[in-house]
Amino acid sequence: MHSSGSQSRVPVLLVEEELFEREDIGRYLAEAGFEVVDVADSDAALKTLESRSGIRAVVTDAHVPGQIDGFSFARLVRERWPDLAVIMMSGHSDASSGPIPDGGEFIPKAYLLEHLAPTLHRMLQGTR
Repeated sequence: MHSSGSQSRVPVLLVEEELFEREDIGRYLAEAGFEVVDVADSDAALKTLESRSGIRAVVTDAHVPGQIDGFSFARLVRERWPDLAVIMMSGHSDASSGPIPDGGEFIPKAYLLEHLAPTLHRMLQGTR
């Protein structure tokens, strides 16, 4: 799990099953100024959201293990925590592979490092 001692960093939950991708994306987000809480599946992600306050955004792969996939997880997050920014990503599909929840965004992994931080910053502007 990545984290920073800085209180000014915005906490982001990263859900990605592939360890090396999770580490790379987490490092990228940390360098972009976010506090990263990372997990490998939707079950751990839900437990994290239920037990930890302050998370402001969720970045999830569309296809993660757990009782629900990334599409269902993203929809559940929007229903239960409507103030959280939700970004879905995938290297194996596009936004037409499943329903992106209202207010959510989709970024193909091929463009993730170019678009993820700017998209998160844009989605989080004006929210607290």
